[in-house]
Amino acid sequence: MNAMEKVAWTELVVCVTAVASVTLLLPWLGDRATTGFALLGLMVFSTLFIRRRGNRVVVDERDREIERKATSIGVSSAWMTLFLVLIAATMWSGYSHVDAVPIRFLNWLIWIQFAICYGVKGLVAVIMYRRQHAA
Repeated sequence: MNAMEKVAWTELVVCVTAVASVTLLLPWLGDRATTGFALLGLMVFSTLFIRRRGNRVVVDERDREIERKATSIGVSSAWMTLFLVLIAATMWSGYSHVDAVPIRFLNWLIWIQFAICYGVKGLVAVIMYRRQHAA
């Protein structure tokens, strides 16, 4: 397992842990359960796996390609989810004659987008490393 695969596993495990903690805290804390998303900050420790030679990070072309594809798919999935949820919220507020969407809903949406982006990115990278190809 190379350094970038460890980074991908860290992103995946941290995102799953954050979502699980929020899910477990939801019955007791309600909307304040979003504090469980603070665990996403642990992804910073994934940089400890990357070796440095001087001022340069040592990764090869395969690692760069996997990282590029995983980031693209992760960001695209998060944006598509955001787009679809905002369409649904707009339709809901229009049909139910509600003047505004609650701020707590938008707060949840932002945190869920971070979790989706990094979770999908980590999952795609892990799958690509397990298949041992970038193309």
